[in-house]
Amino acid sequence: MLGFEEYISETEIVLKEHREYEMLKNMKWYFIELPKFRNAQVDMDDKINQWLAFIDDYKGERAKMAEEKNDVIKKARVEMNYLTGEEAERRLQWLREKWEMDYNSDMGQARREGKEEIIKKMLKANMPIEQISELTEINREEIEKIMKKTEK
Repeated sequence: MLGFEEYISETEIVLKEHREYEMLKNMKWYFIELPKFRNAQVDMDDKINQWLAFIDDYKGERAKMAEEKNDVIKKARVEMNYLTGEEAERRLQWLREKWEMDYNSDMGQARREGKEEIIKKMLKANMPIEQISELTEINREEIEKIMKKTEK
């Protein structure tokens, strides 16, 4: 991408050739080119190479080597599997179902509250209970309960 042989380049080197990549002054930036990393013979005892192997392909051979050398990467793999594996799919399905139940419950409650307000207005306009029941499809007993609530 940048025209350098190394797969990790420091800011100063990149900016000598490519001023358009300058982002913030007084900071050191590293540009990591994973395609170059994949093709390089790297020292897997170097922590940055271990992490690059994990980032590039956390299930690949280099990542497995890194995991053997680095307990933190071993823990990262466990977390990654938790976040991306079958358990994550089950969790997402459960969340989707929960959202649908909550949504349906909220919408049902909103409909009930809306009908109750309409019934209150109809009662205020002295409409007969039978007509209110017919228009709202709410039985007489429910309408009478709403009427008692409004009288209080």
